[in-house]
Amino acid sequence: MLLALLLLPLIPAAAAAQVTRFEITPFAGYRLDGQVDNSADIGFDFRSDVQIDEAPTFGLMLDIPLNPNWQLELMGSRESTSFSVDAGLLTPSQDLGDADLDLYQAGFLFQWGEGQVSPFVVGTLGLARIDPDFPELDAENYLSGTVGGGVKIFFADNVGIRLEGRGTWIDLQTDFHDRYDRYDSDAVTWLPEGSAGIIFSW
Repeated sequence: MLLALLLLPLIPAAAAAQVTRFEITPFAGYRLDGQVDNSADIGFDFRSDVQIDEAPTFGLMLDIPLNPNWQLELMGSRESTSFSVDAGLLTPSQDLGDADLDLYQAGFLFQWGEGQVSPFVVGTLGLARIDPDFPELDAENYLSGTVGGGVKIFFADNVGIRLEGRGTWIDLQTDFHDRYDRYDSDAVTWLPEGSAGIIFSW
């Protein structure tokens, strides 16, 4: 009897654990362009801002259950994009060449709802690796993060789709001190995207 009383508070936790599940989601989407301030240290020297062009993106997400509402999310993605300079409305843009943009992220997802449909919000932090297709420039890693939201729709116990919109920010500024000996880190670009993926859960 005493043992039963001690185990009674664990029953709701055990029931909750039964509805949590791991999810792996291959996805594909489209990421819009973003302006890069000309003070960013990405190897270009232009008076006009450099632009990261829009392009398709694809990747994989792994969601590890913490409880029925919270998940730890690991995400990796790749975008084969290009750099260009847009000097103005009446001036043709100048193509600078191709580059691969890889994201390696970790963060948390919060979901709610009952049944087959679960809205969610997500935030992550990690690295963005930009690898320009230029012999004179090396690949560089930058601090980055994402924030977004969407919906999961399950058609069966173990299969569903994930639809979401997400924004990615990348801090492209290297550390330096100006003439007033102040640290500056303002060269940040935002890249919005939309994606869809197939959820496999267990």
